[in-house]
Amino acid sequence: MHCELTIRDTFENLTVLYYKGCGAGFKFFGDDPEEYRHYIKQEHLDLVKDMFEREYKDYPVEFMLRFYMHSRCLVFPNGVWMSETAKYPQYLRYRPGSNLSFRVSGVTRFTALTNDASAICIGADPDADEIPLLRRLVHKCEGSSMFMPLSEQSILVPTENCTWGKKDIEAGQPRRAFTDFDELVFEKPGYLIEFVNEEMTLEEELLNYAHQWLSKDIEVFER
Repeated sequence: MHCELTIRDTFENLTVLYYKGCGAGFKFFGDDPEEYRHYIKQEHLDLVKDMFEREYKDYPVEFMLRFYMHSRCLVFPNGVWMSETAKYPQYLRYRPGSNLSFRVSGVTRFTALTNDASAICIGADPDADEIPLLRRLVHKCEGSSMFMPLSEQSILVPTENCTWGKKDIEAGQPRRAFTDFDELVFEKPGYLIEFVNEEMTLEEELLNYAHQWLSKDIEVFER
């Protein structure tokens, strides 16, 4: 139940907590404060129903109505993880690459179910006077590719050591996007999390969640 490496870093008002190389059984807890609570409502779920009408009957609607937007983005680059929240009868299971921008009220426990698991949590400083809900994108990266951020003002956080243009960026280090288009080289397959200086939209993140649920990257079970 050990973790080989814990990375903590900050950039401007963004903080990073990265657990890397965790053994099966490793646990961490989440209960970050939120300045505002924007809940998923039936009108938002109707959007999912319109797009995935055939699959919607199996969608965990009752559970989703407890979710609200989270100022932080949680990504599981490696391994299989599970989350449990006090007072809720369900637990969730996450496959590699799963990412979350919603949460429910209460302390949530995350447990690594496999060895060599990793989890990275990025978002506004929970001690800041204001906690904005910023838009975020999760890019899957492997080897060499040409990359263009959504904005030159974006903040980028890689899950593996990488080189962008002539700049080396270490895993878990947040950096400002300093160019609009250049070669991105990851030493190992991983993810690049991009925080954009614009407001996160519930509809975009809900559709992202729905796609992950349909692909079974995120699963909901009764305890």
